[in-house]
Amino acid sequence: MRKVGMEFNIGRIAVVVLSAIIAFTSFTFSAVAAQPTPANIRMDFIIGGKHAPWYVAQEKGFYAKRGLAATIQAGSGSADTVRTIAAGGADFGFADISTAIVARSRGTGVQVVGQLGYVAATILWREDSAIKGLKDLQGKSWAISPGQAQWFLMPAYSRINGIDFKSIKIQETAAPIQPAALATKKADFIIMFRASNDEVAELAASKVGSKLKRVFMKDTGLDIYGSGLVAKEEDIKKRPDFVKAYVEGTMEGLRYTRDNQEEALQILLKQKPELDQALTMLQLRNALYEVMLPPESVQSGLGYMKPDIMEKTVRITNEYFDVARKVTSKEVFTNQFIKR
Repeated sequence: MRKVGMEFNIGRIAVVVLSAIIAFTSFTFSAVAAQPTPANIRMDFIIGGKHAPWYVAQEKGFYAKRGLAATIQAGSGSADTVRTIAAGGADFGFADISTAIVARSRGTGVQVVGQLGYVAATILWREDSAIKGLKDLQGKSWAISPGQAQWFLMPAYSRINGIDFKSIKIQETAAPIQPAALATKKADFIIMFRASNDEVAELAASKVGSKLKRVFMKDTGLDIYGSGLVAKEEDIKKRPDFVKAYVEGTMEGLRYTRDNQEEALQILLKQKPELDQALTMLQLRNALYEVMLPPESVQSGLGYMKPDIMEKTVRITNEYFDVARKVTSKEVFTNQFIKR
């Protein structure tokens, strides 16, 4: 009888030990599974009002609840952003779509996973200059830096509008000082982006008593998608949940920013206190009302890319931009991560 009791006790102990091992193993696996995945997100340019949705998504936990430990990086131009993603310096980006298409034509493995409006580029010149219309840009000086999306947009835009691009005098100027170059008459025209450096240029001009004229590229031939969310093709294929978390988290950030603009501004300023509050709010509102929320986003889901517009975007990029080969729209975009 004593032997049976001992065997019974040993059995009970074994069960307890085994249960403890299983529980510990399960806890360990759960802890590992719960660890957030680092996600480096690179913007298209220096941080401004239009970038609030990303900081909102970070601050409000929209990335974290989807398993991402997000880090947001400033950029120095869309071409730089796309290159950085391809080289592994960032996981995701916000960049000009045509620039991403050109990169794709040259073998860079990236795809667009959401749009944030049509081309937001504006051509700006001083009201008191000799420029009165688009054809007057010929022979004038343009302050620009290689690597910016404008570097690729302008040759295409010139061809579409019959402007002799070769006659334009390229004046290489660092992106942050281009608005001042125009305002102080060191350049005849610049190309800025609405909800970003367009407003900076307006402010710079006003400080020296100058008024600017503005032409939107989207209204004069380049009615194609502008900026969007960019990801590695390899991650789209092998880690779709990782990409989905970025897209959905960003779109939730955009939605929250739209509905809570004052709070969104304060979240951005908390991270970037050096920004001018009035200018940043103007950029944010222009981003929401003029750029990032076209009708298809409201009707079909934030970020949704209409196939016909993407076809047109790819066709114009293939025809007018400096592509290495003509690409197809299927190669460059997917709506698989957009909630409709």
